[in-house]
Amino acid sequence: MKNRCLLHIIILLNITFSFGQGYLWPINSSHHLSSTFGEFRPGHFHSGIDIKTNYRTGYPVLAVENGYIWRIRTSPFGYGKAIYLNLDDGNLAVYGHLDEFNDPFRALARAEQLIQRRYSTDQYFHENEIRVSKGDTLAFSGDTGTKHPHLHFEIRDAANRPINPLNTTLKIDDSTIPTIKNLALVPVDNTSRINGLPTIQIFEAVYLGEKIFTVTDTIHVHGKIGVEIKTHDTVKGIPNKYPPYGIKMFVDDSLYFQVQYDTFDFNETRLVYLDRDFQLNENGFGHFNRLWMFDSNRVSSFHSNSPGDGVLKLADGQHQVLIEVYDRNFNTSTLSFLLYSGAQFSPVLEQYCPTKDGYSLVFIADTTDSVAVSADWIHKDGSFQRTAVIDSIRSDNIRTYVHVSRANYLKGDVLQVCLCSTPLKQTKTFIFNPFPESSPEDNYPNISFIHNPQTFLCKASFSDPPETAPKLFLQSPSSFSEFRVSPLSPLTYISDPLPIMLSDKVFSLEWRYNRTPENILRLPVDFSLIVPGTPQTVTTKDSVFTVAFAKNSVYDSLLTWIVKKQPFPSNPEELISGIYTIFPTEQPLNKNIELFFKIPLGENDFDKIGVYHFDDDEWDFLNNQRLLKNNLISATTNKTGAFALLKDNKPPDITNIFPGNNGRFRSKNIEYIKAIVEDDLSGIKDDASITLTLDDRHLIAEYNGPKDSIRYKPSKPLNNGKHTITITVTDRANNSSSRTDNFYIY
Repeated sequence: MKNRCLLHIIILLNITFSFGQGYLWPINSSHHLSSTFGEFRPGHFHSGIDIKTNYRTGYPVLAVENGYIWRIRTSPFGYGKAIYLNLDDGNLAVYGHLDEFNDPFRALARAEQLIQRRYSTDQYFHENEIRVSKGDTLAFSGDTGTKHPHLHFEIRDAANRPINPLNTTLKIDDSTIPTIKNLALVPVDNTSRINGLPTIQIFEAVYLGEKIFTVTDTIHVHGKIGVEIKTHDTVKGIPNKYPPYGIKMFVDDSLYFQVQYDTFDFNETRLVYLDRDFQLNENGFGHFNRLWMFDSNRVSSFHSNSPGDGVLKLADGQHQVLIEVYDRNFNTSTLSFLLYSGAQFSPVLEQYCPTKDGYSLVFIADTTDSVAVSADWIHKDGSFQRTAVIDSIRSDNIRTYVHVSRANYLKGDVLQVCLCSTPLKQTKTFIFNPFPESSPEDNYPNISFIHNPQTFLCKASFSDPPETAPKLFLQSPSSFSEFRVSPLSPLTYISDPLPIMLSDKVFSLEWRYNRTPENILRLPVDFSLIVPGTPQTVTTKDSVFTVAFAKNSVYDSLLTWIVKKQPFPSNPEELISGIYTIFPTEQPLNKNIELFFKIPLGENDFDKIGVYHFDDDEWDFLNNQRLLKNNLISATTNKTGAFALLKDNKPPDITNIFPGNNGRFRSKNIEYIKAIVEDDLSGIKDDASITLTLDDRHLIAEYNGPKDSIRYKPSKPLNNGKHTITITVTDRANNSSSRTDNFYIY
C-alpha cells in the first residue's frame, strides 16, 4: 500500500509539472465545488468544474493567467453568458453562466445584440485583439443558462480537449476518502452466470474501517463477467457528492483495469453511456462506474492507461479482487472481495409429487460433490416464515431424493427447497406452491424483457406463485425451443439468455405453468435486430409509426420492439395519436434515431401538431418537421421510450411582470425589468420568440430558458411618470400571448 501511495504522489507531481501554470483561482466566492470534471451528464461528460457561489450572483470572475479574449457568447441555454480566454501558455479557459460581462466586453456583446436584434450572440476575436492580464475582472458570476448560481470553469488544451482543471495548480482542500456503496457484477455473454443466474447482481459494500470496504456475500461466477461499482466522494462540510478521480481494479494482485478522469476529446463525450451503466441508472439503482469495456475498440481517453478491457475471464478456483477508488488528492478507499470461478451447480427437478403427508421431490444433480438439502416455508413475497420438516434425504451418484413433510404447513405458505453443493457451497433454489390461492386461468403472468449488455432475457411476473417453475418456449419458422427458467422470487421467473442474433426470427413465445392443468400463455412477438454499421427502419403493423435507425445509432447489437398504447397515469387531452413505446427503454443510443408519424385524417392545423416524448412523467416536445408529400411529421431523439402526437392549442403564460400592476416605484429601485414566460407543452423555442417593449421602444430581453425568465437592465434611470411594458411570447406550436402592464416612476 505504501508503494501505491508513493506511485500516486509521483503521478500527481508529473501531472502538476506538465500543467505547471501558476493559475489564479477564477473566483473569490469559495474554493468549494458543486460538480467535478468528468461527471455524468445526459449524453456527455462534464467538461469542467462548477464552483459554488453561495447561492448568489455578482462575484468578480478573474483571468487565471495572461491571455486574450477569443470568444464572447450569450445564449438562453447551455453556458448562458460565457467568455473564452486564450491563455499565453496555449490553453483555453472557459467561464460559463455569467451574470454580466465587465466593460469593455459588456459593450461588445451589447453592440452585437443591437446588430442582430436579439439576445443570442456569438462573437470571435483575432489573436491578441483584446489582451487581458492575470487577475483582471472579466465578468461577474451568475446563473444564466442554468437554474442555480455557480461558475462553470474549464481548461482546454491547444487541441480544444478539456483537461481536468485540478490537474493544474488549481487545488481544493480535501482529506476525505471516497465512499463505496455497492458492487455490481454483469454477465457479458450468454454463458455467463453469477450465483447461478444470468442477470446483473448487486451486492452491498460493507465498511470495515481503515479505508477498507468488503462484500460479505459468497459469489460464484462462470464465464465472462463485468465488474461495476457505485461510489462517490465527499469533502468535509460540503453536502455534494462527487464521482471519483480514478479507479483501479486488481485481480490476484495484478492490475487488471484502470480509469482516470484527466482529459477527453469532445468526440468521445457520448461514451459517457459506456463509462457509466446507463441501464442501472435508468432502473433506479444510481450511477455505477463500469470497470470493463463495453467495446474495446470504442473507449475514451480516460482508459488510456488500462492494461486491458477489464472483462473477467477467470480460471477455475478462488480469486481475490481489490478495487481502489481515489479522489484528486489521492485519498483512497479499497473494496476487497472473493470470487469463486468454475462450472455452475445446476441440478434439475425431475419429479414433484404430492403425497399423503407431504411432497416427494427428485433432483438430478450432475456433481461429484455431496449435496446438502434445506427447506423452508416462505411468504409469496420471499420472506422467511419457518423451517420446513424434511422426513428423508438420500442420494445416489446422479439423483437426490427428498421428502418434505406437510406437518407445519400453514395456509398461504410457499415451499422453498435449496440444494447446496460442497465444498464451494453453490446453491440452487426451487420454489413450489402446494395450494395456489388463485385458479390457474386467473394467474396470467405479466411478460417483460431484459436487454442486458450482449444478452437478452424474458421475465414472467405472477400475481400468485405458480405450482411449480414455469417453462419458456420460443417458436421460429424452423424451431420450437425450450429455455431454462430460474426463480428470482416466488412470483418472478427469469429465462436463460435468448440468442439475440436469432430472436428477430422468433414470431411467438409460450410460457407454460402449473401442472394440473397446465396453462399456456402464447404471445406473438415482433423483434427487430439493429446492428451497428447497418441502417434499418422499423414500422408498426398499423403503418402509423416508423423508426429509422441510422448507420451507427446503437453501440451494440440491439433487439428492439414497438408496443402501442402503453398505459400512463392519464392521457392528456392534447393527445391525437396512439402512444408508441420503443423498447428497450433502458438502453442508450450512440446517435439519434428519426421518428415518423402519419398525420391523422382530418388534422390540418399542422403548426399545432408535434412529436412528443414521455419522459420523467411529462411530455417533452421534440419537433414538428412536416413532410406534407407523405403526410408525415418527423422528429429526432437520442432516447427510446414512449412517443405520440400532441396538439398544442394553448398559448404561453406571461406572469410576474416587474415593475407593473400600476405600481409606483423609484427609478433607483428598478435594477431589472423582468417577467416569467413559460409554456407547459411545446415550450418556447428561444429568445427570438420573445419581444419586450417599454413605451413602444423595442428592448432586447435576456432569456434564461431553464428558469423561464426574461429580464432587461435599463442603461439609465427611467423618467418620472407613466410607463408601459408589453411582452409577446410565441411557443413552438405558433401559439402567441401578449400582455401589457403599466407602472409609474416618481
